[in-house]
Amino acid sequence: RRFPPLVRHWQDRAPHSLEAVDITDEDHAQWLAKYKYDIPVLHLDGAYWTKHRLTEEEALEALAEAGAGAFAARRGEPDAERLERRKEE
Repeated sequence: RRFPPLVRHWQDRAPHSLEAVDITDEDHAQWLAKYKYDIPVLHLDGAYWTKHRLTEEEALEALAEAGAGAFAARRGEPDAERLERRKEE
């Protein structure tokens, strides 16, 4: 299932807002360069959260952390641009 419907589904249990960003829009070229091979990607409070898959338990835990002001970026943030530079070397 896609992230936005899933994340909206948890609104009643963990109030939050969701902003979808079209990374193909030229105003978001930096996101396309970084995430083009790993869509969808979610950020929470401006920090990398997850890509591809998300369980209900993971979502509710992270949303609770954010609500308490304790969310920290997760490991594994993709960076396609860096990967492509390495391949050229």
